[in-house]
Amino acid sequence: MPLMITLVAGLFILLGAFAIKFFKETHKVEIISFALALGALVSLMIFDLIPDMFEGEIKWYLVIVFVAVGFGILVLLDLFAPDHEDHHDTEENHDEENSAHIGIMSALAVILHNIVEGMTVYTMAMDDVKQGLILAIGIGLHNIPMGMLIFSTLAHKPKKDKYILTSAVVLSTPLGGVLMMLLSGLLTEAIIAALVCVAAGMIVYLIAMELAPHVIKTKPVNLSVVGVVIGFAVVAVSCLLG
Repeated sequence: MPLMITLVAGLFILLGAFAIKFFKETHKVEIISFALALGALVSLMIFDLIPDMFEGEIKWYLVIVFVAVGFGILVLLDLFAPDHEDHHDTEENHDEENSAHIGIMSALAVILHNIVEGMTVYTMAMDDVKQGLILAIGIGLHNIPMGMLIFSTLAHKPKKDKYILTSAVVLSTPLGGVLMMLLSGLLTEAIIAALVCVAAGMIVYLIAMELAPHVIKTKPVNLSVVGVVIGFAVVAVSCLLG
């Protein structure tokens, strides 16, 4: 089951590709996906992860240390990731080769990023399937715009190249899950608790450094607010009922 949950997160990349292919209002799809992800992950932290971490197998000060480690891992990974928000095509800078380069570099960065996220989702799902599924959906929603970016920037590449690279991005998340599964025999309850804290640190990074800044500056504001509220409420109800 944990491995299947990592695949769920990976498949959201395809939703971004389908949005580019079939929807005219792709900007609205991007706004909703970011807002839903922000609300869902904030709710997950408040109602599930924070209580579990401080009632778990490790001391409170180690919780803080491992959360900081998870945060730091994504800081380092994102140093090597191209900032897609700085590469919107305009009449001045549009160029097929440059666009394809951005798509390829973004795909490689996302693959590395998603392997780590797949390991995170698998770890969380091993500890609690519901938490793992909520995290996978939150990460998946966040990945929809990346699927849009990759598929659109590779528009002028041969179909075979485009589909191979997109498939690699999709499968990178379950690949992270496979890596964790291979290591699962070495994991004690204390190690799993520590890894959950590391995963929580990554979620904090996604919320604070990627999702919240993007949602805050995105217009129309009312669409973002609705998305955040819905994402928060759905996960909150799920956690409270659980």
